Amino acid sequence: MKKKIFILLCLFLVMAFICPQIKSAEQPITINYVTFVARNHPISMVLGEDLKQIEARSGGKLKFIYRGGPESVKLFSQAVAVKDGAVDMCIISPDFMGGLIKGIEMLTLTKTPVYRHRETGAHDYLDELYQKVGLKYLIMLPMKPGTLFHFVSKKKIEKPSDFKGLSLAGTGVFDAIGPALGMTPVAMQMAEQYTALERGLIDVGRGGINTIVAFKLYEVAKYFIEPGFGTAPATLFMNLKKWNTIPKDLQDLFINSLYELAPQTEAKHTKIDQDSFKKALDSGMTVVEFKGADREWFLKKVNDAMYEHQSRMAPEVARKIYELTNK
Repeated sequence: MKKKIFILLCLFLVMAFICPQIKSAEQPITINYVTFVARNHPISMVLGEDLKQIEARSGGKLKFIYRGGPESVKLFSQAVAVKDGAVDMCIISPDFMGGLIKGIEMLTLTKTPVYRHRETGAHDYLDELYQKVGLKYLIMLPMKPGTLFHFVSKKKIEKPSDFKGLSLAGTGVFDAIGPALGMTPVAMQMAEQYTALERGLIDVGRGGINTIVAFKLYEVAKYFIEPGFGTAPATLFMNLKKWNTIPKDLQDLFINSLYELAPQTEAKHTKIDQDSFKKALDSGMTVVEFKGADREWFLKKVNDAMYEHQSRMAPEVARKIYELTNK
């Protein structure tokens, strides 16, 4: 009798040990993430759609939980929050990473579509840089390269020289672009541009078309300048320790899915930009397009300023990134 009781007790202890592990194995791996733009910004919304597709591809084994934008974790604290493990993952522009990884700002001059970054070697090189600081590089924001940023002006602009003497919403690379065109940059975050333009603190705003429309800059700056320039340099990355807890098959599924979805993600953003541009025009914004010699001069000044600014902290890293993302 005692032997039977002992056997039953052993079986009970074994089951008590195994069952919680079985239950745990059935639970999805949760990944909490934040974005450097607000919840209703196209970048946040499209990323959310992509992650939902990846959840489905994983058969429910991965679960992405959105914690919000800068209202949840302050803009300049997001990258460090991921590094320290307070948040698992985020998407953010290098301009707001506080120099955590020097040289990656050069992604602003990317011309190679993101979906090709693995074949050019850009993905592996960036991953190497990110892992050195405890992060796992996942992908660069898939958007049409080379035409992202635009200026919007309160004052009428007819040619590039008309920028001289004006004030520009600064921060990051625009602190270099502004002076190259004769403008004075004024430090501010994206969300502060509307009020600054409205109150006359600056003459010129800047950003992607989606940002210009999201913050309704067309209400306070009527001139939209073509051509656009630069590429969205934002990257998606994860805490490295968190990444290492994910099984290899799910790691591969995650990365592969991001790159497989990249062309449709770029197409989504292009469509959003087209719709946003129409909205801006319908709201009375006037397009000023530089042509011929003016266009060439403008783009050379802007691109030269961007290259110099984005390479100053880590010239060799920046040069390598430029080479790998311009093939």
